[in-house]
Amino acid sequence: MAIVSQSSEYFIFQTSTQYSSSISKQYVNYASNEITSYLDNLEEAFDSLYTNNDFQKFLSVRPDLLSEQAEYIMNFRPIIQNSLKFHPEVLGVLYLDKMGKVYFDSYQTQLDSQFNLYEHPVYRSILNTETTQLSEPHLLDYVLYPNDTVFSFIRPIININSGTIESWIILEIQADKILNLLNYTDYEQAGQLILYHPHTQNMVTNNPLDTNLAQDLWTNLHNKGEQQFVFESNNAEYEATYTQLPNQDWMLVWIAPLSSIKQAVTKSYYLTILIGSASLAIALSIGFSILNGILRPLYFLKKGMQSLGRGQYVPIKLKERHDEIGFLIHSYNQMLEKLNKMEQEVYHSKLKEKERELLQLQAQINPHFLYNTLEAIDSYATRNNGEAIEDMIQAVSKMMRYSIRKDGGWAPLQEEISYIQHFLTIHYYRNGQKVNTSFNIDPLAMNQIVMKQIIQPFVENSLKYGWNPNMSSAEFKLSLTVKVIDNGLHITISDTGTGMSKDVLEPVQGLLQSKGKHIDAFFNIHTGILNVYRRFILAYGEDAYFQIESARGKGTKVEFHIPLKEN
Repeated sequence: MAIVSQSSEYFIFQTSTQYSSSISKQYVNYASNEITSYLDNLEEAFDSLYTNNDFQKFLSVRPDLLSEQAEYIMNFRPIIQNSLKFHPEVLGVLYLDKMGKVYFDSYQTQLDSQFNLYEHPVYRSILNTETTQLSEPHLLDYVLYPNDTVFSFIRPIININSGTIESWIILEIQADKILNLLNYTDYEQAGQLILYHPHTQNMVTNNPLDTNLAQDLWTNLHNKGEQQFVFESNNAEYEATYTQLPNQDWMLVWIAPLSSIKQAVTKSYYLTILIGSASLAIALSIGFSILNGILRPLYFLKKGMQSLGRGQYVPIKLKERHDEIGFLIHSYNQMLEKLNKMEQEVYHSKLKEKERELLQLQAQINPHFLYNTLEAIDSYATRNNGEAIEDMIQAVSKMMRYSIRKDGGWAPLQEEISYIQHFLTIHYYRNGQKVNTSFNIDPLAMNQIVMKQIIQPFVENSLKYGWNPNMSSAEFKLSLTVKVIDNGLHITISDTGTGMSKDVLEPVQGLLQSKGKHIDAFFNIHTGILNVYRRFILAYGEDAYFQIESARGKGTKVEFHIPLKEN
């Protein structure tokens, strides 16, 4: 009995620990996605600044040409100020370059003009940075009356004319904003999240760690290769789980004491023994005299449920009884009748739900696309370019009208092609450069009915991942081919750009191979491909196929075949 009791307690503890590890891993990944999503959204908010024509000219101006600097600043400053309005946690935007120019913009503080930023260790090191990075927290000491601690979010700027990086934009984020992302109150297990910088061994957390605990954690992080491990510190055991923040030097670490799990296991163990003993005593007191009268009808009930599991509705025929067993079997037979009726109702309900979900997915609009389009219109308005403004307003108006039109989510291919051309018009005005495109459309396909917005998301992704303004028309070409083949439409979207990176291509291939059953965490942020694939499956099901091929430096090809739809 003692061996069984100890074994039970051991297995309960092991199961609880495994469960805790699984939940901890999910939580760390969730928190990592939250931080990464925030930084990505913050970077996107300032995207229109980096390609702004006046800002690009400002990059090359010599420090002594103050009047030219002032002219360019007056033109691109509204972009910075508008983005700051939507991000009050950003105390200011700092510009530095290798020529020695300094520019600072903020609603909340002022630059100390006597402060030498190029002698400051944090900002001096930025001059060697070629990737987007989040600095360690530090005092914002180059402003008047410094008293704020910030994380510097560093963004290298590519000079479009030279293709070099000699300038940087630094977004000064209040430290409390990042710390709040580490404070997830819905997670019930005792513990805390830590931002850990392996190169400097700096640990950032809401509750400072004990010195010995911090040292022991650092030692185990460097000595153990597993992402989850248990270690000892101050005569106590701790569970640790960590992950690497994407594209950053930081690691996100979760630690929790195992003492809380042990206490819960002990309570569960004694409660289990108590309940088990009581249940056994009650069962033995009932006796065996009534078992025969219960087991026989229950045997028939079991056979009936097995038939139900195979999809066969077989009622149980039994002499009329007025006890609980009789009531149970009578209720079971009534349930079979209701199930048969509900099966038909569910079938018709699913058809309606499928149509509703398809329309919901088609109605989604990318807010960043609309926001950036309005930013571009505003930029051309400041330059009194009426022709560009008229073209963009006409294009976005027609795109919106096409998107929200009540047509059941279907339209002729000719209208889908027009939608893509309007999108390319807006892309041209936003980036100041036309994309080399080729449209090869079978005339027989133009009036065929297709699911709306089935092609445009892949054209947009081709430009997002494969094209940049430095590419010539010979380096990048976007091709759209539509043919009528085998009583269906064969559609190909290809480009000769840089191709998808491994961390983008692998989740996409996994989605296609699993036919949408496996959805990677990548799609928590990048929802465009997921939404169009879900709509593709809902609309065409098994009557269509879909594939994506991509290679770095060679480009990307999206290819799918859909059946013709009757008008």
